[in-house]
Amino acid sequence: MAGLLALAGCAAHGTLPEPPRMPDVQQRELEADRAYAQGDIQHAADLYEAIVQVLPDDADAWFRLGNARFRLQRPDDAVAAYGRAIQIKPDHARALYNMGVVRLKQAQAAMIASAQAGRPGDPLRRDSGHIAQRLARVGDDLGSQGKGDGGAPPFIVESSDATASP
Repeated sequence: MAGLLALAGCAAHGTLPEPPRMPDVQQRELEADRAYAQGDIQHAADLYEAIVQVLPDDADAWFRLGNARFRLQRPDDAVAAYGRAIQIKPDHARALYNMGVVRLKQAQAAMIASAQAGRPGDPLRRDSGHIAQRLARVGDDLGSQGKGDGGAPPFIVESSDATASP
């Protein structure tokens, strides 16, 4: 009875220990990480999807799913996965960073589309083009630790990137 009361107290304060990982989930995680590293991103994404179904409160699994979705050119789905990771762990620096990178890339694409859709001489076309150029330079401002590619917003960080943690 005392144990149940202690767990109830922990639950009330949000300090319940994480449940132990099941061997099957650990195996799927290893397989997903291996598939991702080998470039089989769709398979990795499918496995990460299965993992978050079993462990919906695993912020790192949601982060990895976000990366896979980004690599599959599904930025809105990537943002949703990063958002879930951040909801679970508000100080998940890598998920916060990657969400920002994806949103920068989305903003740049929208500004380019706006500039292309505008009529010649339209101030909106000019302004959209300037903003797109500024966003492109964000990647150039990262310094020696950054991963800018000389004209595009920075790359997302992976779970094993040494530069991901401040």
